Amino acid sequence: MKLSPLLLGLVVTPVFAAGGFSGGQSVQSRASYEAAIHNSSTSPSYVLITVVEARTESARSICTTANLLIGAINMEYGLGHDRAGYSKSDEIALSNQTHVFRFTKQDALNNVPFTYSDDDIAAARTFLAPFSVAELRDKFSSLYSSQRLALNGFSRDAIACVLIERGLSPKMADISGQVFVERLSLPSLWKTDLENPE
Repeated sequence: MKLSPLLLGLVVTPVFAAGGFSGGQSVQSRASYEAAIHNSSTSPSYVLITVVEARTESARSICTTANLLIGAINMEYGLGHDRAGYSKSDEIALSNQTHVFRFTKQDALNNVPFTYSDDDIAAARTFLAPFSVAELRDKFSSLYSSQRLALNGFSRDAIACVLIERGLSPKMADISGQVFVERLSLPSLWKTDLENPE
């Protein structure tokens, strides 16, 4: 497949990113990433990406919601705030196999801010470590506080990052802003669909 110069600008070679992911799963599954980009609901999905600041060439892996990434791409290339512009932004995001994005414009960088520290990630990992993936899915699949883990004092985005590390696909609730996951993972949903075709 031949990429246009516009797409080539964001499909870059992998870099070693500072901070954020010194251990655990450092790459979001392709299925989870693509589903996040395709999710246009009012409850955006999280993506794990590496942001490179072109001016300094500094890089860092972060978790942010897919809609903020799409907005940053749109700003970087001045694609316009219409359906065509955002469709092109989606195309750029989906064509990026490395999930590494190099931004030259400050507005684009501001749209994908670093909202947590390495200490926040470490705390979230320690807090969630005792739970199996099945338990995490159960604890985060409800928005009712009585069924959820108490997350007071933890960074929401750091929690989402650790859930991605553990192979889950977190989203942000549209009203409360709480992090949640679907009760079944994407591969589980596909397996069910294959086993029970309509």
